[in-house]
Amino acid sequence: MAQIPSTSISLLRDLASGTENVRWAEFVRLYEQPMRAFLAARFPTVEADDVMQDAMVALMRRMPSYHYTPDVNGHFRNYLLGILKHKAEDTLRRQARESDRRERLRKSAADAPRAEEPDDDEEWKLAAMNAALEQLLSDESVNARSREVFRHVALLHEPPAEVAAAFGMSRANVDQIKRRLVMRLAELVKSMTGNT
Repeated sequence: MAQIPSTSISLLRDLASGTENVRWAEFVRLYEQPMRAFLAARFPTVEADDVMQDAMVALMRRMPSYHYTPDVNGHFRNYLLGILKHKAEDTLRRQARESDRRERLRKSAADAPRAEEPDDDEEWKLAAMNAALEQLLSDESVNARSREVFRHVALLHEPPAEVAAAFGMSRANVDQIKRRLVMRLAELVKSMTGNT
């Protein structure tokens, strides 16, 4: 694993002064490779860029109240790796919930009682819904943050207020994103099923 650099007290002090501080670029340059190495060694199945982005957002929020006292709280590298580990575990839990949700959808579709025959229509609608959902979640014309917010509230059924707090936005913004992307999803399903 790449060596984590020794902690610069002046760097941490400057970072605590705000997210606009130019020293964040220096921080990323110093810590990016060690963070990637940690994730590759401990969490090889997660998307490192996404986890590192989540960790950086969390760190930026916490830095104004962080006080570097290694004798009391331990070294900064342990603090940083703790945040990174937590975000990687969150990602794995989210992936497991999504996988479980997809499996339940597949199983309920497979276990559904078959009427005479043409319930092919229902299977087609379910397949169209899944395809539309995947298309929406991979559509780069939709802001990545909006897709994540939508995933949390609409697919993982997390409370909108908690999602709003986690993403640093208002509850109204979360509701607006959900409403807008549900409408977009409905349009995609219509275009796939021919119900225009």
